[in-house]
Amino acid sequence: MSRKEYIAGLDIGTTKTCCVLADVDLDSGAVDIIGVGLAPSDGVRKGVVVDLDATTEAIRTAVDKVQRMAGNVLIRSVVVGITGEHISSLNSRGVIAITSPDKEVTHSDVDRVVDASKVIVLPPEREIIHSIPRGFTVDGQDGVKDPVGMSGSRLEVETHIVTGSSTFIDNVVKCVQRAGLVVDTTVLEPIATSASAVLDAEKELGVALIDIGGGTTDVAVFTNGEIFYTAVLPIGGNYVTKDIAVGLRASQEEAEKAKIKFGCSIVDMVDDGDVFEIVSLGADSPRELPGKILANIIEPRMEEIFEKVREELIKSGYFGMLPGGAVLTGGGSLLPGTIELAEKFLEMPVRLGLPREIGGLSDTVQSPIYTTAVGLIMYATKQQTSLREEEKSATLKPWLKDLFSFRFLRK
Repeated sequence: MSRKEYIAGLDIGTTKTCCVLADVDLDSGAVDIIGVGLAPSDGVRKGVVVDLDATTEAIRTAVDKVQRMAGNVLIRSVVVGITGEHISSLNSRGVIAITSPDKEVTHSDVDRVVDASKVIVLPPEREIIHSIPRGFTVDGQDGVKDPVGMSGSRLEVETHIVTGSSTFIDNVVKCVQRAGLVVDTTVLEPIATSASAVLDAEKELGVALIDIGGGTTDVAVFTNGEIFYTAVLPIGGNYVTKDIAVGLRASQEEAEKAKIKFGCSIVDMVDDGDVFEIVSLGADSPRELPGKILANIIEPRMEEIFEKVREELIKSGYFGMLPGGAVLTGGGSLLPGTIELAEKFLEMPVRLGLPREIGGLSDTVQSPIYTTAVGLIMYATKQQTSLREEEKSATLKPWLKDLFSFRFLRK
């Protein structure tokens, strides 16, 4: 008999809070979406909570919508995405001697070498969010995915370590708890997003993930199937909205409407005869303007975003070396011309990333705005499925268990 659980993903963004609920089969890994909820976010800036009450209320609203859509299912716990300019990452290395009498690598050895890679100097206000093994080396033989059972005297590991501000993370957790929910775990958003939007084959080839949110743009680079580089840029689609509001003397709400309905990231893609309407501050009725005026405001800011993404890819050392191209997702990817602009600046093929390999209400979440929330569920599902497989063989990997300690509350 298969074991099934409810898993909820919560993406607390600068412009929106998104919650998605799925019914998950932990044996097969099948994910069926059964509820979706969106709520405006007013208490978050650049991925960081600045108003506890407003953020808590947004979480409550989004979760309530999900519960009603799912037939009044009670959500008690959530997998929460973490982002913001406080996030930083580095690649580390751990080395240990294999001490067992038969010189065979054990799960305990893997646990110890991963722990050794986490011995880094961190300020007291920062904490490790993830320590992800990228590959092991046994007596000089590198590229090992799972060293358990191999013979040798020296075990090494390369890990990707993600750190964040303890205060900022605590504030996110506090908002979730004030909304009456338990935080199952926190996951860096680009890692979660990659679980729903990026193909395993792309990760093997080498691919960049770019998630343009309201207040931040997440960047992640994958090579040989593993994550190599992550960055969070403090700029996103909300900056485009502000530019429109300032340039056309309109409210943020009017600017957002104009951006979504009439916006384009490339001026030359707008026909000369295209027009749009917007209500200026203090006016009672909308005025009509040429569409190129709007695109002339949008294009420079989108160019700035992709120039910063380009700089991060250069910093990673993989610019021009990603055969899998780039996957673009997030609400900021929805503007016409954005894919083409990204290809121009990044000099590689770019495709739109949508949630994949899901059932249930899959059509409801087929939009870039849901990739992170769905990805949180898929990440949790993958970790729990892996743990379940290890438990069946009674050889649970300690480092995997530590990476993802989950509290399920259903069935």
